[in-house]
Amino acid sequence: MKIILALVCVFAAASAGAEPPQEAGSPEVWKFSSSFNYDTGKYGTPDRTNSVYIPFTLKRYFADGDLSVTVPYLRQSSTGQVTWVGGKPVRVDKAPRAAAASSESGLGDIMLRGTYALMREGQKAFDLGLAGRIKLPTAEENKGLGTGEMDGGAGLEFAKEINAGWTLLADAYYTIIGDPEGVDYNNQLALDLGFYKALNEDLGLTVIYETQSAIGDGGADPRSVSGTLSYAASAGLRFTGGLTLGLSDGSPDAGLSAGFSRKF
Repeated sequence: MKIILALVCVFAAASAGAEPPQEAGSPEVWKFSSSFNYDTGKYGTPDRTNSVYIPFTLKRYFADGDLSVTVPYLRQSSTGQVTWVGGKPVRVDKAPRAAAASSESGLGDIMLRGTYALMREGQKAFDLGLAGRIKLPTAEENKGLGTGEMDGGAGLEFAKEINAGWTLLADAYYTIIGDPEGVDYNNQLALDLGFYKALNEDLGLTVIYETQSAIGDGGADPRSVSGTLSYAASAGLRFTGGLTLGLSDGSPDAGLSAGFSRKF
């Protein structure tokens, strides 16, 4: 039943704060993007976990939405109590703590994402999109790089220009988390709230507060705040740099990112 529901939710999307609003009338219909993401934290455990996540994403834009696929590379040093779910590190406590941290690397979970526009910005209106996502279990569970099970979810993405150069962003997602044998994960509710500010015609700032419910009983709900600067260069090329600060034991203490995208 979970797999059927996940397939129904084949439209999937990243957070509305992941990129600035699309330019109206843009002729490009494809975008390739990649980024280097480093996270470090204890996640409520006695030991520190360091992670490097490098996703490669190809997105196709349509008149009323988009579809994308993300293939990530993942490297993590931990004692086995942190794994990756939906492109983020989380505490799971499903395995005994190792005596010493070890480093593992390889293919992460492939993500299918997309959105469908329910409403577009107009006079006294707003943007509203139906979103969903599917996580394919391609990461190796025995290396601590994933759960080994499919996840699927759906949600809504909201954006509203509230003043010249300011856009309010809000998302809500519900994700069904797949359960490996002998483990009972909680399904996850995620809420994002933030804004996008155009600093000039080429530079923009996105700030997002994010909270999620913990997938493990007794775990702290992940909460964080992030800021991302984006610079639009020539020929559809854009560069980004970001900082994330954890606000609970369920989140990394800090994260850094640097990336680029190219529309064509």
